[in-house]
Amino acid sequence: MSADESVVEEPHGAVMAPRAPWWAIAIIMVGGVLAAVQSRINADLAKHLESPYLAAFVSFGIGCLGLVVIVLARPGERRAAREYASDLVSGRFEWRYAIGGLGGAFLVFTQALTVGVLGVALFIVSVVAGQTLAGAALDRVGFGPGEPRRLSPARLIGAALMVASVALALASGLSNSVPWLSLALPFLAGVGVGLQTGANGIVTAHTGSFLVSALGNFTMGSLALGIAAAISVAVTPLGGSFPTNPILYLGGLIGLTYIAASAALVRYTGVLVLSGASIAGQIIGSVMLDAFDPGVHLSPLTIVGAALTLLAAVVIAGYLPLPSRRQVP
Repeated sequence: MSADESVVEEPHGAVMAPRAPWWAIAIIMVGGVLAAVQSRINADLAKHLESPYLAAFVSFGIGCLGLVVIVLARPGERRAAREYASDLVSGRFEWRYAIGGLGGAFLVFTQALTVGVLGVALFIVSVVAGQTLAGAALDRVGFGPGEPRRLSPARLIGAALMVASVALALASGLSNSVPWLSLALPFLAGVGVGLQTGANGIVTAHTGSFLVSALGNFTMGSLALGIAAAISVAVTPLGGSFPTNPILYLGGLIGLTYIAASAALVRYTGVLVLSGASIAGQIIGSVMLDAFDPGVHLSPLTIVGAALTLLAAVVIAGYLPLPSRRQVP
């Protein structure tokens, strides 16, 4: 622990983590806003290409190329990448932890497929719900680099509030006759992100490099999306065209930037605070985007659901600690 950090002892020996610096939280929230922008960019790219499969592959592939350049430019990262590949080939590292990129690939594909129907706000609250509930379950069973973690009352109450908030947000979508699959896919994508996060932690602990872990994610995701895009184009010829607006190709690089910022700042915030700040940024960004989009009807239920989702994230992250001394065994 550094000299400027302190902890607060609670009754029965429990330890409260030090409060994260405000500037780190601000940066993470900006990253969350960018994640909402990424959702809109990928959806717009899919409209131009008339193919969510191809749009997702282009977005993921550009992010993968950016990571390749970064890793190749750093000797330590190149060495870690070679050793990681060798461990996978030899079986010293389990492949099931190396396919976390499929969760990210499914998220990007879902963005391109459903944001145009749901709007960014409804999409984000669904993803956040799946991600939060999966995160609580995975923490409990110990799927990640650490030991299993007990579910505190704050996490349980926050998760329950998350479910209630998403029910409110989805009620508006159902009333507008949105296909049920469009509502289910973002939630499942959030679950996939939760699994991806746990797998990434294991890979990072094994390689000692978050960049190598991210590169493995982007490589696996690009391969999966590339196959899906090739099959889609073979079955249904591409009806659209590649846009000339360079902004529509920034989705993958935005995702890369967010991953790097999160990895750099988690030492100052801890995982829970980082997740809460990121979710807050995503909610703020998604509502702002939908509010300024004349083609999206931002219903009052969606706004209330988004606000409650934000409150749930705050509770889960521990910003509003509950007056309880016990944990769920």
